[in-house]
Amino acid sequence: MKLFVFSMKVLSSDIIALLNRKNEAAFDIAFTVYYPRLVAFAKEYVPEEDAFNFVQDAFIALLDKDPAFESENQLQSYLYTTVKNNCLMFLRHEKVKKKYSDLKTGADASARLNLDALERLDTSPITFMEVEQIINDTLEKLPPRCREIFILSRMEGKKNADVATIFNISEKAVEAQITKALKVFKIALEDYLVLAVFMF
Repeated sequence: MKLFVFSMKVLSSDIIALLNRKNEAAFDIAFTVYYPRLVAFAKEYVPEEDAFNFVQDAFIALLDKDPAFESENQLQSYLYTTVKNNCLMFLRHEKVKKKYSDLKTGADASARLNLDALERLDTSPITFMEVEQIINDTLEKLPPRCREIFILSRMEGKKNADVATIFNISEKAVEAQITKALKVFKIALEDYLVLAVFMF
């Protein structure tokens, strides 16, 4: 049986090379792939409208930069780090504003927690490689059917009804297998959950 190897790499080396040469089509592909992931990531820390703006700013910065990315891990790192830094600047600014205010609200506490979490978040290329390796190692440890169902559902994007048809089981059985796999991944990726959630 052929072992499934998960890869977070979506863009081919040719697209990365074209991106380095400021090719518009390659940029559009990268934008299509990473924009929704980065918005979801940013929305964990800042209001939705700001999340959209910060991600757009990251892609504008990508256009203005001479990146020379050697791999997609480096591109991921650049984009996530740029969005992270944009969010950090916003949260630090909010912290300064709150410092001179007597209002100590739940929103203020939430902003401080988000700031602390983002400051500790590692978005270096090596982190993306480590997450990919952990995911592959964890996939190998899952029972065969659980692994196959999880791959079809969460990595290939098939609907639970379609997966149920493939295996001739109920949708509830599919959901049970996915839940089982997610529990295992949650433990394995404990130190990387913030990033891992947005990379599947």
